[in-house]
Amino acid sequence: MIEFCMLASGSSGNAVYVGTQKTKILIDAGLSGRRIAAALAGIGVNAGKLDALLLSHDHNDHICGAGVMARRYGLAVYATEPTWRAAESRLGPIKAAQCCRLPNCGSISFADLEVETIPLPHDAADPVGFIFRSRWHAVALVTDLGHTTPYIQRRLQGMDCLIVEANHDEEMLINGHYPWPLKKRILGAKGHLSNKMAAELLSQVVGAQTQHVVLAHLSEYNNTPQLAFTAVCSRLKKSGHLQPGKRLKVHVAARHTPSCYLRLA
Repeated sequence: MIEFCMLASGSSGNAVYVGTQKTKILIDAGLSGRRIAAALAGIGVNAGKLDALLLSHDHNDHICGAGVMARRYGLAVYATEPTWRAAESRLGPIKAAQCCRLPNCGSISFADLEVETIPLPHDAADPVGFIFRSRWHAVALVTDLGHTTPYIQRRLQGMDCLIVEANHDEEMLINGHYPWPLKKRILGAKGHLSNKMAAELLSQVVGAQTQHVVLAHLSEYNNTPQLAFTAVCSRLKKSGHLQPGKRLKVHVAARHTPSCYLRLA
């Protein structure tokens, strides 16, 4: 069994819960410790029972509550060495024994959960995506990347669930109120995936065993859930992956509240 829930998703804060029979971990802590604990309690998880906190990269919308969570619950915090260096001053004091190193292309093991890392192209110190493997299931989480590569596509093959960034609608972004330097950053090779790019990636990596696709990290101002959902579903239908009788389901993560609680048994 493996279960997960998007506790919050977007530039205002990101956190994801992943659990098995013996392991409970938090991926990112981009909102206050109080909000994270409340979100976990809302899905029946006690924050004090978490085994670890893993950080994908050093941007504030992924780490702002990490120091509080580490100190309040005695959590082991895993991050790559460059992420530790970039985030350390913002995390506050964390006991040395709780500061664990995460490989940017490797794996770490918990009781009944293997966590693999995937290096991603994003404008952070050392960003990574994750693959979570229990005995029978595999779930991938890749957000905050400006483009995809054949390597990333290979790593995302064979997943039961794919959590993928669909950050913006290109037309909304270009015509929106953001200043041009910020638009250029988001559209760049180390920015964020558009709906179209996410749809194309998913058309390449969804397989016969894929049960769920979760669209994550949507922009508050440059996207809508309906635009992201429509773009991805249209492409998956065209590629033959989303057809009547097939079990694949597409979900859109909510920005501020827990969503997409899924359990693969």
